[in-house]
Amino acid sequence: MEAVVNAVFHKSYRDGEPLEIRIYVDNIQIINYPGPDKWIDMDKFVIGKVRARKYRNRRIGEFFKEIELSEKQGTGITTILSELKKNGSPLPEFETDEDRTYLITTIKMRSGFEHKHTDFAQKNERSLSGVMSEVLSKKDYDKVLPIIVYLEENDRIMPKDAERVTGKSAATIRRYLGILVDSGAIEPEGSTNNIVYVRK
Repeated sequence: MEAVVNAVFHKSYRDGEPLEIRIYVDNIQIINYPGPDKWIDMDKFVIGKVRARKYRNRRIGEFFKEIELSEKQGTGITTILSELKKNGSPLPEFETDEDRTYLITTIKMRSGFEHKHTDFAQKNERSLSGVMSEVLSKKDYDKVLPIIVYLEENDRIMPKDAERVTGKSAATIRRYLGILVDSGAIEPEGSTNNIVYVRK
């Protein structure tokens, strides 16, 4: 967010080129026109050691400060570096040309994120009963197992169906379905009187 705010703040609105945000599999690029002013030392810029001596868009800066999106103190790059460090992400890469006609900020995916994404996809491909056996306590899993089995075959269940397959009361079924909602296995759809629980 800070990188986008920074780009909007420092763009030249006399230039017809739009701000670009490109999202790739392993990185995000923010392309701004023009780049940093020529008086700015890029070696200091990339480590957040530059303090702006003037603003391109003072009114935008004041607006961002008012809605708490910016401090308007020339700390944008420092904030970006700090937040990426907290997240365990690589430092951003900055690219410009000799005339500073553009600035490309590249923020790369942090190491390990792609593995978590893959693990999540593989988890969703497994049976619901297998996933829930790991997510729920044994006590809760045993309670809701008949509902889980039903969902594996039908992908959706109404409270009356849950009562039928478990032999439990409506009040008990509300608790059982609540367990599965809280675990992320299902989500409710429809009105209170015509509700159905759909497998995610």
